[in-house]
Amino acid sequence: MIVIRILLVGFLFSWFGFICLIGNIIFLPLIAIRLNRIKFFENIARDLVYLAWKFFIFCTKILGYLDYEFKDYSRLGKPSQIIIANHPSLLDVVFILSKVRRINCVVKSDLAKNIFLSPAIKAANYIVNSEDEELLNKSLSVLKSGDSLLIFPEGTRTKDSISFHKAPFYIAIHGAKILTPIFIDMNPRSLKKGVKWYKTPKSKIKYKIKISDDLILDKFLIDKPNTIRVKTLHKQMNEIYQKEIKC
Repeated sequence: MIVIRILLVGFLFSWFGFICLIGNIIFLPLIAIRLNRIKFFENIARDLVYLAWKFFIFCTKILGYLDYEFKDYSRLGKPSQIIIANHPSLLDVVFILSKVRRINCVVKSDLAKNIFLSPAIKAANYIVNSEDEELLNKSLSVLKSGDSLLIFPEGTRTKDSISFHKAPFYIAIHGAKILTPIFIDMNPRSLKKGVKWYKTPKSKIKYKIKISDDLILDKFLIDKPNTIRVKTLHKQMNEIYQKEIKC
């Protein structure tokens, strides 16, 4: 049984790469002639990512690799909405991008160098995670322009405990109208950071993705300075996720 699971995971990784390569046939010309700088073509790129990942998640479910519960995702994708989520596995961003059209997201800098994924990232104008002001400025700019933005505040996949960086909450207070937390529960755990792809569980993986209540940021501690608002929001979200998610 475990051999079959390993073969299935190997096939799905290959299938994922193949889907990326097909998309790159479209993405690379858009980038080469800089059409991705035009909003219309940026939306086309994001729509293609949305459809590709929807198809990939469908394949993983049909082939019996995983099952999932993801309700109320129509609440996502509002103007100037920042969406935060914990990050237990490689597929977290794929799940969310497959349910929310034209959402922007912050992606790990390593992915921007990946031959399979970098054309999609550039064509869709996703924001590459960096440790300088560029990340803050781009994130604030897209929120103020009306985009919704997905951020994983851990910065990388969850290891032994939830620990959020402060930057996403600075972005939320200074640029967003709504903050929506998403809790991602995965059982059994797989595709963790530092774990080889073939170390797969014997049983089917089950995801439960829960969308929490919106936090209207215009009403959050409005009588306090922004520095206090950021610090308090950061502390509250860390505490909420540590209680909600068992790593």
